[in-house]
Amino acid sequence: MPCRGLHAVPAGPPEFPELATVYVICGDKLNAMIDAGVTNSIMDSSFLDKLDLVILTHIHIDHIGLLKEIVNTYKNVKIMVKSGFKKYLTTDDGVKKLNVSAQQTLGDLYYVYGEFEKIDQDRVIEVEGGERIDLGEGKIMELIYTPGHAKHHISVMVNDILFTGDSGGAYFNGYVIPTTPPPLDYENYVRSLKMQISLKPKVVGLAHGGLVSPNVLEEHLNQLLTRNVNVKIDIGGVAGEILRKQVEVNLRGLVNLK
Repeated sequence: MPCRGLHAVPAGPPEFPELATVYVICGDKLNAMIDAGVTNSIMDSSFLDKLDLVILTHIHIDHIGLLKEIVNTYKNVKIMVKSGFKKYLTTDDGVKKLNVSAQQTLGDLYYVYGEFEKIDQDRVIEVEGGERIDLGEGKIMELIYTPGHAKHHISVMVNDILFTGDSGGAYFNGYVIPTTPPPLDYENYVRSLKMQISLKPKVVGLAHGGLVSPNVLEEHLNQLLTRNVNVKIDIGGVAGEILRKQVEVNLRGLVNLK
């Protein structure tokens, strides 16, 4: 049966599948996926009869891990990434640099998420932001350049739903968690967040935390402006330890701002 509508799919590691969320939007013309989870993921995309596009909000390894599996499964799928960064997905040198950088930033989490594997350059399309894609059934997807978390960060608007990647914070157990690892471009991060708030989405899809109220963006902006990084969250077990390490990495850029 053809896929229809919006799907939020857990794409984190087996110890904590909800750590990362991949979104699938299906129209009668195209099916699109936003981000691609971690390499060591239990994500189940078997409900998809076809996949046409994967839009990468950015190329940090917890958002691109399953690309190798995806391009092997869906023979016609195209991967969209910010212009200038295709080489980090498709060349030996670029992939090596990406993995080394991830290991240096993430520490032990790098091994929890898994190493990224190179994909064929013919499957990757570079985008600038501003592109509009008709998925069919009235679903119009717009790509929006939102630097700050990373130079290569884009967000995605589908009608009145905004998918922020890591440009709008994370949300677990009622806590908004800044997504501000080093190197953080604070000014652009705040500028991008304010712009996204001005779009007045009805629903926000976070890469870490799922579908939430747009009020989360307002709370996250307040965190950034006040530099309030007192985030205390404990969900227990192995998942809690993974989340604790993730929070520590994400707060590091904001805490170290001068």
